[in-house]
Order: sequence, then structure tokens, then C-alpha cells
Amino acid sequence: MCIRDSPVTELITGVDLVEQMIRVAYGETLPFAQDDLKINGWAMESRLYAEDPYRGFLPSIGRLSRYRPPAEEATSTRAVRNDTGVFEGGEISMYYDPMIAKLCTWAPNRAAAIEEMRQALDAFEVEGIGHNLPFLAAVYDHEKFISGTMTTAFIEEEFPDGFQGVTLPDADLIRIAAAASAMHRVAEIRRTRISGRMDNHERHVGADWNVAVQGQSFDTVIVADKLGADVILAGQTIRVEGDWTPGDMLARMTVGGTPLVIKIGKISGGFRVRYRGADLKVHVRTPRQAELAALMPEKMPPDTSKLLLCPMPGLIVKVDVAVGDEVQDGQALCTVEAMKMENILRAEKKGIVSKVNAAAGDSLAVDDIILEFE
Repeated sequence: MCIRDSPVTELITGVDLVEQMIRVAYGETLPFAQDDLKINGWAMESRLYAEDPYRGFLPSIGRLSRYRPPAEEATSTRAVRNDTGVFEGGEISMYYDPMIAKLCTWAPNRAAAIEEMRQALDAFEVEGIGHNLPFLAAVYDHEKFISGTMTTAFIEEEFPDGFQGVTLPDADLIRIAAAASAMHRVAEIRRTRISGRMDNHERHVGADWNVAVQGQSFDTVIVADKLGADVILAGQTIRVEGDWTPGDMLARMTVGGTPLVIKIGKISGGFRVRYRGADLKVHVRTPRQAELAALMPEKMPPDTSKLLLCPMPGLIVKVDVAVGDEVQDGQALCTVEAMKMENILRAEKKGIVSKVNAAAGDSLAVDDIILEFE
């Protein structure tokens, strides 16, 4: 048994494998035989990597501006364990293995162990680098994993064009819309207090809102009280309670009687919400603002078709072309080294090199321009 693979075995057997390895190395004999070991329950392990699933799982480096794993605990019915060697404020370097944590859960049966992992991933906060938490969350909600019929070809079969995040079902969107509208109301009340209007501040915050998320629009009405709010939307009334305050990056809510844990970021006119593999822009507007927003043209991304961008932070090992060279589809253009791996970047189509912006030995960041084409 390899030490790095021991947590799951330890959780289902109750045997500290590393301790036994050290004792055997010291000359002691094992205090048990194979027949003495019994398997108890189910355990799951998720490996948190500094690899960006939105970029083909390429390595990501940088400072961990936020690193807050879920609380570790162990009872007779559940357990959460996180083996790690990093800390908030630490640097993820290009020179080492990208694995930064092994998150494990245990429960009496497989379905319960999966649910424990879902909740643990919901509460795991990592900022400052690209990481695979969204992909892990998506896997635990995928029907193939739940049924146990997945194979090693899972990624190729289910994400043939690469991982682009998850499209949440309507039921989840409605819960998120209800939570976002209630949270926005709290933020608006805070805003009126900061402005100095201390008297009857809540009368300045309306009850009617519109929430736009994942291409859908929900009109909401909020009826608030001291314990939370009843949010009326999509023909139903949803109770929202929680202690979220503006600035919190993790919201632990109860929505419709069930827990909802979402990661929160501030964007203009709403929130960035991350939940179960989805990365959403949630805009909360007044009805009039929503009416005007619907008339705004969509901002298109810049054209990068004539550029070779560095897909990861790394070191340029060599550049295989020069200005004026004609390149063919699939031809090697340069090699980038990151996290003990050399990555060969190849041409996606035929073209002529017009400018070379990097040379061997240069350290580049994500999206730095390496080559330009006519």
C-alpha cells in the first residue's frame, strides 16, 4: 500500500497505515493478521489539484489568497478528512507536483458518502489559482458516477469538447435565484446604512426584483421578517434563512427547507455564484433595470485567432519557429514547462509567423502572447 493512497483504506478499516509502516520499518511485527481486518462503510477521496479544468486541466500557479477546507470531523455516522500540505497565503509553484489536498469522506453506505463529499466540496474555499474543484463537484452529481458505471474514459465520453462547467437544472436555479434576491436585499439595506440614512432605512429597499441567471429571468417578491424572507417566484413561495452578510465569500443558507451552501463573489449588479460545478453570473435588478438590461447588446470576446497565447504559467523551453515561417496544422511551435511537465504547443491551422514575443528561458503568465500570425 502506497502512503499517498492510504486515507480511504484507513477510513474503512480504522487502521493507521502510516503508523504501521513506521513500526514495521523499526522492526516491529504487525499486531494483526489479514483475517482480522474488516471493512466498515464507504469512503470517497477527491484530489484537489492546481489544474484548471476550463483549460484542459493545465497547471495553474499563484498565491493561495484563500484556502479554507471544510471542518474535519469523525463520528459514528460520518467523517470528513483533509490531508494537505498548503496554507492560505502560500505559493503554488511551477516546480512541484500540482496536487494540493486529498479530501476524504466516510459514511455507512456509498450514497451517504457521496452526499458527504458533495457538501464538503460545497464548503471548500480556494481562491488565487485555477483548480479542479468545479470538476470534482460535477462528477459527484453525474449519473454515471452515482450509478457506479463510469470508466477511465469518463472525461472523453462526457466532456468531449472539454469541461465548460455545469448547466444546473431549473430546480437549483430557482433556489439560487431565491437566495440571491434575499441576499441582495440584505446588501441593499447595508448600502443605505452606509450612506447615512439611518432612519427607517428598510423602507428604501423595495420588495420587487428580477433575477437573471443562466439565460433565465425570474421575477421575485420578497416578504421579509426578522428570521429570514419568503421569496415568491416561479409560482411558489420559498423560505430563505441564513446569516450571510455582505462581504462573506461563503453563504450557508436554508432554502426551501434544505441546506444550500454557495460560494459568493461580487459583480456589478449582482453576484458571482459557484455551486456544484457551475460558475454563474447572477444579476439582481429592479423591474425597470431588468427591462433596460434586456436591450443592451452582448459584449463579444476579443479575437485571438491570430495569436498563440500561453495556456498556463510556465517557462519557455524552446521556440521552434521564426518570423516569416509558414506553419502547418499540428506543427510544433514551442515548448512550455510547468509543474514537472513539458507541454508542446502546436498550430491549430496553417499560417505565417509575423512576430515572436518570447524566447527560451522566459517565464510567462496565462494568456501572455507567444507568437503572432499574419
